[in-house]
Amino acid sequence: MKRALLVLVALLLPLHAHAADVRVMKIDSRALAGNLAGDPATQTFAVYLPPGYDSSTARYPVVYLLHGIADTNDTWIKDWKIPELLDRLITSKKIEPLIVVMPNARNRFLGSFYVNSPVTGRWSDFIADEIVKLVDGTYRTIAKPESRGVAGHSMGGYGAIRFGMERPDVFRAVYALSPCCLDTVEDIGWGNFTSWMTFLTFKSYADAEAELQKGNFYPMAIVGLLSSHLPNVDAPMHVDVPIRREGPELLPNNEAYNKLRDQLPVHSAPRYQDNLRKLRALYMDFGYSDQFAHIPVATPAFSRVLSELRVPHVLEAYDGDHRQHVVERLERIVFPMFSSVLSRTP
Repeated sequence: MKRALLVLVALLLPLHAHAADVRVMKIDSRALAGNLAGDPATQTFAVYLPPGYDSSTARYPVVYLLHGIADTNDTWIKDWKIPELLDRLITSKKIEPLIVVMPNARNRFLGSFYVNSPVTGRWSDFIADEIVKLVDGTYRTIAKPESRGVAGHSMGGYGAIRFGMERPDVFRAVYALSPCCLDTVEDIGWGNFTSWMTFLTFKSYADAEAELQKGNFYPMAIVGLLSSHLPNVDAPMHVDVPIRREGPELLPNNEAYNKLRDQLPVHSAPRYQDNLRKLRALYMDFGYSDQFAHIPVATPAFSRVLSELRVPHVLEAYDGDHRQHVVERLERIVFPMFSSVLSRTP
């Protein structure tokens, strides 16, 4: 009877009683040093290692996983339990073993947008140069662009697309889940009229932080967007402002507005078409019911531009909102895609 109970208990135990192998690394970044936002140049990031890594001499492709605005890399690790998901996929042989790197790119303004800025710091260089170099020097990676992919959700999806456009020397496969900010979508808003009106009242970062404490997300997100894309170290709030108030209306400040618009992928893709054609894979998706209303408009618009440029890509739309199917899509589509397309030849 005792032996039967032991067998029953063993059958009920999870297949993976051990914790997934996630290493936290610290890096002193030259790319982020001296940023005007006051964020620390010393940062941490997480590295997932596949089962059997320590008992093997194999080298592995690497996927860089970028979180969204107001999130951190703990969203992947603690909330969505992506390391445990990866363990299941690998041990069940649904994907080949991968190393997955999860940077933390939340800054004072909730997000860096993964671009270089004299205000927020050179976040693109921080990830594509500094973190990649440290990871390749520490772990048994296959250290070539054909063996590196980048994926992200929301702001991270935007960052993944920007890396695909600008840094095919580092990343050759891209998956953007519900990418934000691909276009201005006419009214410039990724927020709403009230949020932009609130932003126009700000005199200092403290004003933005006070608004965030009230639960108002969008005005601070606007500060982050403009600090990344329209930095001006000599201007109030260290940004150029793309809109102005005229009575009860908001109108574009044409020079700043056009400068912002021209950086966004729907408009900038033609400048990077040669880089985009180097990619082994470029996938995007969005949910029809995304709460961020610009995403279901701008993502197909970007796909149309890619088609006009004859850039191979895949666009999928599905029933769902901004977050509810992210883990499911990582499991069924994203990680299997990277497992298939990334080179395993050192």
